[in-house]
Amino acid sequence: MIQQKVNKFILLLIFFSFCFSLIVSKHYLSKYDKLSKHEGHIYHQMIKADPLRYMGHGDEISQNIKEGKNFFKTGRENYTKYLPPRIASLYFLIFNESLYDKKTGLIKTGIYFPYLFLQCLFFYSSILYFYFVIKDKFSSKINFFIIGFLSLEPTIFQYHGTFWSESIFFSIQIFILAFLFKEKKNNLNFLIMGALIGILSLQKQYAIFFIIPIILGYLVFEKQEKLKKISFLIFGFFILQFFLGINNYVRSGNFHVLTADMKHGAHMDLIAKVMSKKMNITSKEFNIIEGKAAKLWLDGNKITYNQNDESLIEEKSLYNYRDTILNESDKVNFDNFIAERSIKYFKENIFDFIKFIIKQSMHVMLLNPFHIYSDHNFVSGEIYYYSELHDKLIPYRIFYTILIYFICILGIVELYKLKKYEELSFLFLSLLYFYSLVSWHGNTRYFVPCVIYLSIFFSFGIVKISTFYKKLV
Repeated sequence: MIQQKVNKFILLLIFFSFCFSLIVSKHYLSKYDKLSKHEGHIYHQMIKADPLRYMGHGDEISQNIKEGKNFFKTGRENYTKYLPPRIASLYFLIFNESLYDKKTGLIKTGIYFPYLFLQCLFFYSSILYFYFVIKDKFSSKINFFIIGFLSLEPTIFQYHGTFWSESIFFSIQIFILAFLFKEKKNNLNFLIMGALIGILSLQKQYAIFFIIPIILGYLVFEKQEKLKKISFLIFGFFILQFFLGINNYVRSGNFHVLTADMKHGAHMDLIAKVMSKKMNITSKEFNIIEGKAAKLWLDGNKITYNQNDESLIEEKSLYNYRDTILNESDKVNFDNFIAERSIKYFKENIFDFIKFIIKQSMHVMLLNPFHIYSDHNFVSGEIYYYSELHDKLIPYRIFYTILIYFICILGIVELYKLKKYEELSFLFLSLLYFYSLVSWHGNTRYFVPCVIYLSIFFSFGIVKISTFYKKLV
């Protein structure tokens, strides 16, 4: 009877958390769904930076489809994440909307609540499914705190009422975690899990190798027909990658699955910062030096590019040269060239990079429940980072981070004592994967996917603390 009451209470918690997310989404829209001006530039307070890239590309895809264009030929180069613009395009098509006002050319306002509603619904549906998987696996107390953490933890919760790609990414993570925690999995379960990992990589490209730690885990813990089951996992994953490759091939003539920023993100955010400091020059000056190498490569490989482009008149940097390349297939080869240069720089200056990465890796772990608040109130992250508000919030973030990590450490110890080795292994493999791929960047937003896995540690830690407290009183 008590168990049934707890189950009902957890279901109510999920429902009310979903309703709360809608209230917050509505609040965000009422306050920030508007156009503002900064230094003569008009921008939307919620749809800027990466969200503008996704929504803008999605609007282009939807317009192409309305014009009767083949889906595989719609849109432009997938410079970054593949799935977010397609989700946006689906929204624009279903609701017969567009991002821009035809008369003014500015971003529309007042049309986005259904988008955020569906995003919130998807997230809390993933939590509901996850709960039904674990409700007989852990105790009712553990389940309550797991679901409560995932539903309301502010670092995660803040993204559901926004146009960033995080919320949907978290949802897919939770679905995958549910399949990992299933007691009995048949071949279809492994096929679906592989497909989900493939979808996860389409939402954020750096998840593309996440299948590797999952395979390693099953090689150790799966007892029967492990190779057959892993084959289904791999097949489900590669179906999605093949679909992406075909899409890129039809549009560009080049079969590839890695996006541009996956190949040269390290050059922009790691190589340029370390080498400019070592050479005692600015990052801008370093990129101009790299621009000279880019020009030599373009001319040497007889790549067609617009040498009279206005951007090259202003600054002959590496990325200005990339923008002038006319053929998308040539851009793919150019990105490979950048990736090779990044590896070369890293090998030749390995200790400088290790020192920088260690520093960044410490910073990236600092939780930031205020990211969306600052994003809505500042025109860019660069301006916010040098503001008084940023410095004022640091002590609160440090306290919150230490508190969460302390409770999680207690939870890890408790899981180990209970001999939950398989759960611990998959959680640590997932954490290490997502942490290692973003640790060098230093941007705390990139660390948030790791927080999904902390939910399990946190719940065991909280229950341990509550048990200890009851003994004291």
